[in-house]
Amino acid sequence: MKFRLSPITIAMVVVLLTISTAMACLWDTDTLVQERAKFPSTLELIAGKFPRHSPAFYQWRIADRQAKLDSGDDQASYYDDIAVAYDKLRQDDQAIEWMHKKATKFNDSADVRYKTAANLGTFYLHSRQLDKGIEQLELALKLNPNAHFGRERYQLYLAKYIKLRLTNGHLQDGKLLLPLRYDREHDSQRSDLETDSSQSKDQVHPHKQVRHFGSAVAYFDDGTYRQIDEKQTADAVKGIMGMMRFGHYDSPVLLECMGDLLSETSSVNQNSAYTIAARAYMRAADLLPQEDEASRNRYHKLIKHVMHYKENVDHQDIRRYLELELAEAKKYYAQIVADEELWISQNADVDALFQAKYFASSDAQFALRNYPGDQPVINSGHKLAEVVIFIAIALLLFASICLYFLRRFLKKIASRTTNEV
Repeated sequence: MKFRLSPITIAMVVVLLTISTAMACLWDTDTLVQERAKFPSTLELIAGKFPRHSPAFYQWRIADRQAKLDSGDDQASYYDDIAVAYDKLRQDDQAIEWMHKKATKFNDSADVRYKTAANLGTFYLHSRQLDKGIEQLELALKLNPNAHFGRERYQLYLAKYIKLRLTNGHLQDGKLLLPLRYDREHDSQRSDLETDSSQSKDQVHPHKQVRHFGSAVAYFDDGTYRQIDEKQTADAVKGIMGMMRFGHYDSPVLLECMGDLLSETSSVNQNSAYTIAARAYMRAADLLPQEDEASRNRYHKLIKHVMHYKENVDHQDIRRYLELELAEAKKYYAQIVADEELWISQNADVDALFQAKYFASSDAQFALRNYPGDQPVINSGHKLAEVVIFIAIALLLFASICLYFLRRFLKKIASRTTNEV
């Protein structure tokens, strides 16, 4: 006996499936709270609300470590402290000079050489000496491949990504053109990058295939053109977060890379976090020089692109939330500045006091709060109506199936009765 459903039943099944799918879309897993659970502290790093020192602290640290060296307490770590302090104060030449001083005195262990190479590579990148930076980072990775959770690996990929763009004309008035993401309009006039229709994907210029930082990670990792998977995205995000936390958190390049990684979308990558990605791009745009309107507009196009996936949040919402978060971060940082200036004036051990107050506390104490308007938006009226429709159709479907089997049962009884007669 073949089992067949009536046309009405089939139609109701289709409608039921359609309604259930639509309802599933309402419970969007890509909400801010869930995004933050996937990538803890990313929002705080974008806004700048995390334990970070003031310029006064770094000036104090330089004087403090120099005094220790002058007293005869010659330790390699003091050279690192002074060099990093100069880097934080954006005095790249001084930072590089102190690393060279360290290298001439301390070269007796792989760990010391690793720290020197890692710092020197970073300082070279900050001073726009890409080739020297890449050389030092490669040395650091050779000496200690897994240090800093592999952060240097992604720093190296970023340096190579920038170099790829620079060597292919990604320049404007002698400066790096932002965003780094491949811009078809910008490169359309480059005859040496034109794609021949007969070329295979592997023959197309890497500058065009490596479209954003996510694809750059794949390309510099194994030479392939592909989207990175969920684990690679998480590792790369951790690498960028490390660069922001321990380097310059307000770098438009780092913010763009963070946005690229958080907006990755593919069937194998469930780590997308669109609202945080939009904040990263928006913050990158805000940090550009006032006269760089063209680059700012390109970042806002990226915001529009990632927000395409969010039905209930728009560009103005992201701006409003970001401003609230930045204000909260500014207030938090102002307290750090006040604390450090007070401790310095008291001739206290600023390192110890800072660690006791800010590093000994849990991350929850400096986490940004969730603002009322920044919660998942679900229209309760529409939701209730759809639930009612869903239940009604489900009941009708159940009744239709029951009626179908009841009719078949009655026909079978009637047939037996006729045969007996």
